[in-house]
Amino acid sequence: MIVIPVSVLMSTYKGNKAKYLDESLKSLAEQSYIADEIILIVDGEVDDEQLSVISNFKYDGNFKVYFIKENRGLAYCMNLAIQYSSNDILARMDADDLSSANRLETEYKKLITLDDENYVVCSWASEFSDERSDFYCVKKTPEKDSQIKSLIPYRNVIVHPSMMFYKNIINTHGGYDENVGLLEDYELHLRLIKGGVKYHCIQQPLIQFRTSHEQYDRRGGLKYLINEYKFRLFCYKNKYIRLHQFVIPCILYSFLRLSPVILRKSMYKLVRES
Repeated sequence: MIVIPVSVLMSTYKGNKAKYLDESLKSLAEQSYIADEIILIVDGEVDDEQLSVISNFKYDGNFKVYFIKENRGLAYCMNLAIQYSSNDILARMDADDLSSANRLETEYKKLITLDDENYVVCSWASEFSDERSDFYCVKKTPEKDSQIKSLIPYRNVIVHPSMMFYKNIINTHGGYDENVGLLEDYELHLRLIKGGVKYHCIQQPLIQFRTSHEQYDRRGGLKYLINEYKFRLFCYKNKYIRLHQFVIPCILYSFLRLSPVILRKSMYKLVRES
């Protein structure tokens, strides 16, 4: 068994299912290279089923669990996990997604080969419903830093739970912004890129993430669209994006968010696989 000096950062909350958490943790335990440390933040009260999964989880590395009394959100939990991490290399993981068996090995080898602590490594992701056999699409990200930087001002092309990076990047540029709501991952990428951080995407799906019709439904409507406008205005004011990179997506997203959910789902698939 090969153990690599990596801390995997995760959080779970009451809205997650125990089955999903169990499968997610097991996918990390069954890696070809296992991480030295998994840090799980329990964000507020969770049901007994999740607590049972946590207490019964067997791991050959260090499995550290921290409980928060009240739900504080993903950004807060990730900042806390970073603070508690003991390794110089960090990897993200969502508690309802799956890591392919060679994910950590592949990302770690690439990150080390790049020989530059100013790099973030990520990968593609395959999207599926509750049943793994129900495959939907692959979210693709360009390979090279210059390609990623040309696209990300218009839409978030990074599969956030696939990230592996040096902690020094966070120490230099700051952690997650706890005030931007559900788009904290997008804001982080834009801020890091503005700060000169480089990205490399491995051209294969090393993460499998769950989706559902209800998730696509939640990504639409006037309220969601207004929040997106506000976020992009925030990014423009902070000089993460230019004026045309603010205007064009706002126009396109207006059509996307107000479209029927079936059409919205098809458009997501088209954009992600292109």
